[in-house]
Amino acid sequence: MSDGVIPTRAAMEGDGYYNRHSAMQAAGNSAALSLWQSAANSVAFGDESLVIVDYGSSQGKNSMDPIAIAIQALRARAGSERFVEVIHTDLPSNDFTSLFTALENEPQSYMRGAEGIFPSAVGRSYYEALLPPGRVHLGWNSWTMQWMSQHPIDIPDHIFGLHSKFEKVHDSLLQQQARDWRLFLERRAVELRADGRLLCLFPGRPEEKVGWEWLTSELWLALLDMKDNGLLSGDDLLHINIPTAPRKLASIRAPFATESGQFAGLRIEHAEILPGPDLHWDAFERTGDAFPLARGWTGMMRAFSGPTVAAALTGKPDRAALVDELFRRLETRLVSNPQRHEHFVAVVLLHKVS
Repeated sequence: MSDGVIPTRAAMEGDGYYNRHSAMQAAGNSAALSLWQSAANSVAFGDESLVIVDYGSSQGKNSMDPIAIAIQALRARAGSERFVEVIHTDLPSNDFTSLFTALENEPQSYMRGAEGIFPSAVGRSYYEALLPPGRVHLGWNSWTMQWMSQHPIDIPDHIFGLHSKFEKVHDSLLQQQARDWRLFLERRAVELRADGRLLCLFPGRPEEKVGWEWLTSELWLALLDMKDNGLLSGDDLLHINIPTAPRKLASIRAPFATESGQFAGLRIEHAEILPGPDLHWDAFERTGDAFPLARGWTGMMRAFSGPTVAAALTGKPDRAALVDELFRRLETRLVSNPQRHEHFVAVVLLHKVS
C-alpha cells in the first residue's frame, strides 16, 4: 500500500449480514439527505457522463436511497437520458457479491427501472488513490470515517480506545485520526472535479461526551467474562481492539484552519454534530421486552466489529466459535441491562473550490 498505510480492520460481516443489521446506520443517513440533495442540485457539470462515488459502500443497501436521490437530482438538471456512473468502493475483502445482489434485487435499488446507469466497484482502501484526477462530481461517504487506517496502540483496559482510562491511548488515537482525516481529504480532493461535492457522515462527538458507552462497555465486559472463564487470555484481550473513534468538530475543522479556509482545494460548506437515532428504545418502553432491543443492538455490533475480533484471534482453531460466544454473551448482557443507546452523528459537506 502507498504511504506505508496498512489496513488493520476487516470488512463488515459478510454474506449480507451487514445489510440485514445496519438499520441504525440507515436511520442516521436521513440526517444528511436534504443536504446531499442540495449538493446534487448545485454541483456543476458539462456534457460528460455524471460520476457518483460511494466511498466505503460495504454491502450497498444503505447506499441505495442516497444514490437514487443524487441520480434523480442530477438528471432533473442534465436530462433523463444522461449517462450516470456509480462507483462503489470498499476494502478488497468487502462482500461485493451482496452489493451487486442488492442492486439487482432490493426494492429500493437505484437500478430499478433505470436505464443509462452504470454501477461498478473498486476494491481498495480509500486511503489510497482510487480514481483518476478530476473524475468525480459527487462523493457519498457514510459510517466509515470512524475507522482508522492503522491500529495505533494496544489498549489494555477496553475494546474501544476512547473509553480507556489511559491518556497515552487517547493521544495515539487522536493523532492517528488527524493523519487519516488529512490523507482522506487529500485523496478525495484529487479525484473530485472542480465544483464537486463530497458528503461525509460518521460518528461525531460533542465537546462534553463520547457516546457509545453502554454498548462498547458491555462488549468489553463480555470479553472479560470469557477471559475469567478461560476462553480467552489476557494477551488476547490486549490485541482485540476495534480501531474506531468519533470526531469532534474541532478535529474535523483543523485542516481547514488556513488563511483561505481551504485544505487541498477543499472548503467546508457545512459541518455539525447531531444526536444519533435509537431504533429500539421506544419499543422497549412500550412493551418492556428487552429481547428485541438486545437482538437488534447485538446484530449491529457484530455486523461491524465481528470480523475485526475474528482477525485478532487468527491462529486459534476455534475462533469462529469464540466470536459466536462473545456475541451470545453480549446479547445476554444487554437483555439484563437495557439502556438507551446514546451516540452522535457528524455531517460534513465539502466543496472542491480549486
